[in-house]
Amino acid sequence: MRCKRSGTSSPEPGSVAVFVTLGYLAVQVKHARSQAQRTLSQARAEALREIYAEQRDERMNLLLVNTNAALGGKPSQSWVALMEQAGVTAEEASLLHSMFIAWWNYRLQIIPYVDELPAMERTMFDVGIRTTLNKPGVYRTCYETGKRLYHPDAVRYVDNLLAQPG
Repeated sequence: MRCKRSGTSSPEPGSVAVFVTLGYLAVQVKHARSQAQRTLSQARAEALREIYAEQRDERMNLLLVNTNAALGGKPSQSWVALMEQAGVTAEEASLLHSMFIAWWNYRLQIIPYVDELPAMERTMFDVGIRTTLNKPGVYRTCYETGKRLYHPDAVRYVDNLLAQPG
């Protein structure tokens, strides 16, 4: 159908409905993909927490450390730093590092979505990181010795938090 005044054709109502529907479906697909990624991330984090919880079992930790040493495995930089700076054993360093990794993996699950947190939860999340890592201790040592291995976006987020005044 042609408009008589301008000489251009106007879209049919059915065509407009098709475009609106396609736009709506594109938004829904994007939302579903985002939700699937978040679900996968959450499942990954829960599995890691479970693995690290098992590793914190004293017998399992001792077995892991001793077997690793017998097979020629080297302790991580975090373990070495904890052993040298705090005088703990390899088994103790392993347990402490495992606790840090569980803490870190929780943060990794939240950081990509931190802007979606309500203001109060975002504040508490950020304060939790600052109060844990802004002072000397196990977690700060593990973070500093291992951060070259962590995702750069997460490290940038944490380092920016730590650089902010108290």
